[in-house]
Amino acid sequence: MRQPPDGNTPDGNTPDGTLALLIAALRAGTAHVEALLTLARTEIDGNLRAIVSLVAIVGTIPILLIVTFFLGLDGVVKLLALPLGSEAPAALIVAAPFLIMALWLGWLGARRMALSNLEPWRTWRQAKRTIREVAGTGG
Repeated sequence: MRQPPDGNTPDGNTPDGTLALLIAALRAGTAHVEALLTLARTEIDGNLRAIVSLVAIVGTIPILLIVTFFLGLDGVVKLLALPLGSEAPAALIVAAPFLIMALWLGWLGARRMALSNLEPWRTWRQAKRTIREVAGTGG
């Protein structure tokens, strides 16, 4: 193979040429990894911003609905206060369905938490059935 006048082979097969190519490849790889990490960081920042804004919106909606509900109730009380002449009876009229619902739910809850409901009825029935079956087959 013919060599150029400086003594280096054109394809970089000398130790210095190989080292130079390796260093250049490492630099290019490092630049590529840096660009990839920068892109990933940008994408993650954008995604986090989107998630935070979505959570803020979803968290704000129930608060606004609750405020709207109570402002609507206040409006109904004010509207009923006009013909009645006072806000007290109007507030009682508006609060009556909620009071009835609270009393009904309290009654249902108290009935469910009664001491007689704490007994294991299914276990007692199964035990009685087992005793009848054992007594019927053994005698």
